[in-house]
Amino acid sequence: MSSSENQSARRPPDPFELWRQIYDTNERAWNAVLERTVNNPAFAESSGKILETFLSAQKTVRDNMRTYLEQVNLPTREDISRLGELIVSLEEKVDQLDDRLSAIETTLRSQHSAQSAEKPATTTAAPPERPTASRARRQSSSRQAAP
Repeated sequence: MSSSENQSARRPPDPFELWRQIYDTNERAWNAVLERTVNNPAFAESSGKILETFLSAQKTVRDNMRTYLEQVNLPTREDISRLGELIVSLEEKVDQLDDRLSAIETTLRSQHSAQSAEKPATTTAAPPERPTASRARRQSSSRQAAP
């Protein structure tokens, strides 16, 4: 006997081989049935009707929920979404104004330092530095986060 025949004779049988064969046979059978079913025009038509029915029911539930929330004076999802958009818009405007004010302050400081350099006899204090809106937000959020 050759060594390969000798090794195969000593190797124990794979206990999962039977399960693999059953699985493969079962999968091929189901694939064939499901492929025929899915490719049938009647299946596509009935799936479309089911989807339309579901979407119609979903719209009805959404409309009823919106009506109920309005009656009990609670915000709808659209109201909250719109509010979020308004807040983001306001934050952007505040940041723009902060940038413009910072630019004006920088210009005034440079003019003030240029004037004070021309007149060394008179000394005036520079205006205190104003924190930017983003710095103020970070400071307030770090205060809130601290225990």
